[in-house]
Amino acid sequence: MKDKMLLELEQLINNGKCEDCGQKEGFIHCLSCSGEHSWCSSCAVKAHQNNPFHNLQLWNGKFYESTTLWDHGYIMHLGHGGHPCPNALQQSNLSPWSDLGAMEDVFAHVEEDTIYETQLGLSNLCPGAEKDRHLHLLKAKLFPASITRPQSAFTFDVLDNFLIDTLECKTSAMSFYQKLYCFTNNAFPHTILDRYRELVWVSRIWRDLVNRIRFGFAHESDRSPGPGDLALYCPACPQPGINLPSSWKDTYDSWLVMQRYIVNGNFTAQHMKMKTPEDDVSLADGKGYMKSSCSYHCAVNVANVQRSNLRATGVGATACARHGCFVPHAVVDFQKGESGVSTSMNRFGLNFITGAGHIDGEILETLWALFNKISPTARSMTLSHRQEVLDDHMRDSNWKKLVRIGKSPLFPRCQL
Repeated sequence: MKDKMLLELEQLINNGKCEDCGQKEGFIHCLSCSGEHSWCSSCAVKAHQNNPFHNLQLWNGKFYESTTLWDHGYIMHLGHGGHPCPNALQQSNLSPWSDLGAMEDVFAHVEEDTIYETQLGLSNLCPGAEKDRHLHLLKAKLFPASITRPQSAFTFDVLDNFLIDTLECKTSAMSFYQKLYCFTNNAFPHTILDRYRELVWVSRIWRDLVNRIRFGFAHESDRSPGPGDLALYCPACPQPGINLPSSWKDTYDSWLVMQRYIVNGNFTAQHMKMKTPEDDVSLADGKGYMKSSCSYHCAVNVANVQRSNLRATGVGATACARHGCFVPHAVVDFQKGESGVSTSMNRFGLNFITGAGHIDGEILETLWALFNKISPTARSMTLSHRQEVLDDHMRDSNWKKLVRIGKSPLFPRCQL
């Protein structure tokens, strides 16, 4: 019964009559709209004037096949709230949704599940219209791949979707774009516009802008983030001005509110040497968890001396010992081998440190899975791109601890 029900959804809807005008052939239906609908071309365009990226299909006499609003005369107008330029209408005496002819521009953009080639209406009659095209795209929630004369853009939804896929599923940019290929045209992917490079560029800028907004720097244009300012830290560790009263020095013993850290290294998070490092452009160098420059560790320099193609043989990170939150601006690249730090001496044992309690000191080992899953992809990225990706995953790890924090009935202090 279920398979027959699915087959019935493939049949012609409403006997091929338009449900709005009732006069023309209603061969268009929408997979994104709820319910079953049938429209003619003009009614489909009107019904989706504010939803141009819905997934439409057209009846070809035997079955429904993919189509878009742009195939039926839809033009996305920029700069006037989605309406045609009034200056153009006054000079041409056209109706509000007439074909604007010379003002049409072929444009490619990427939606959450489809890659489109569309037409935009941007009037050159408005002062500064051509110069501000990228700003008009942003107001329409389309992020342009360039500023001077953009020819491709990505919806805000697809950029958010890509970042979440990266953080939760460790999806690479190539795998994500291949998914878009499959959604758009799984049978003939070679007919689809290739905007993979643009996705990589734009997603980096989008990530940086979102972080600056979340940390309050977009609200103050005269202030720029400094080292570690685009990073979250542990919400449970004692911090004056955050979770300690102003009289904390008189209320608590120093050992009770002491912050304790653990340092550990990961040697799967390698990075290859760049052919043209001078072409690398950094957006958030040192403003998150990764330090802006590499640290030279001389303890075991010969460990990976044969790997001359590697710029970094791993990373060393610092985290709070109790909760495993990465410390801002305290993660470095290993240039050669492992930094040998011995903690085997009895006088450094945690059981002999006042107030340390029982801490295994290996909580960072449980976090290296983040790096292990993204290391194959990050290995060949540019230096700055790799730092931004690692920062993003460490920020996400700390964020998840922050939102999941709770109180234990036995221990009223915050627990992770």
